[in-house]
Amino acid sequence: MLSPAEFTELVHTPTSRRDRYSEMLPAFYAIATDPYRGNWAESFHLPPFEGNEPLERALAEQEHRLARVAGLRAGKRVLDVGCGVGGPAISIAEYSGAHVTGVNIVPRHVEIATAKAASRGLQYVTDFRVADMMDLPFDEATFDAAFSFDAICHAPDKNTVYAQIARVLKPGGIFIGADWLCADDLTPDDYQQWIEPVCKYAALPSVLSLRQVVDGFTGAGFVVDDYCDLASRGDMSPNWRLFEHAAATIEAPRTPEKEFMYQHCLTTARAGQAGKLVIGYWCARRPG
Repeated sequence: MLSPAEFTELVHTPTSRRDRYSEMLPAFYAIATDPYRGNWAESFHLPPFEGNEPLERALAEQEHRLARVAGLRAGKRVLDVGCGVGGPAISIAEYSGAHVTGVNIVPRHVEIATAKAASRGLQYVTDFRVADMMDLPFDEATFDAAFSFDAICHAPDKNTVYAQIARVLKPGGIFIGADWLCADDLTPDDYQQWIEPVCKYAALPSVLSLRQVVDGFTGAGFVVDDYCDLASRGDMSPNWRLFEHAAATIEAPRTPEKEFMYQHCLTTARAGQAGKLVIGYWCARRPG
């Protein structure tokens, strides 16, 4: 495991974050997993809200809506790309009856997800593996559908991930999900001011715009049926307030790890509130 000093140096530039992402992500989540579980329960994604609903309900509604749109049901084999500690995979498997295989590059997350599924009696409809989304360890046309929640942003080459997902989907298979993106109209200076600090403190090599994501899907052979900024589907501001609140709870004097989380929460909250960081949604399919 990287020392705090080594990790801080690694995340300092986009080049090192890209070239050493497989070291970076376990080190980042060694710092971030417990705070994430404390603030976002077991689902590490940012949902649209309706009214004053609690976070747990907003998360579940987004997960269940995804299952409905993708037509998930018993007998379907589904891939969760970047499954975190298993919250969405377990929720979707229980709700839909589909079998969900989650992949994650962070071994601790896979251990947590596996134990969590077993504690819920869902070990027969879930499967969690340590694997890199850049090189999925599955044969062609293995899955009926794939989804991802706020995870592909960690990959150094998103187009490679899209091509890998297309490869393991059956013809006609659905790929649906959401991810951290930047606004379409950002200038290079805007990106450097607002997005680069988010990437640095969230262990992201870089992020794409929604337009670039759609182009990437098309290049991988997908037909894109729907896409949008999730702010058009609900209120995203509670997510940014959660980050802001989390930053406020990390009081000085701070250890290097707590200082890193403080900056992570603060830069994310500010970029989201300014509309520079957005959560993009898509529903695409492999032709066939």
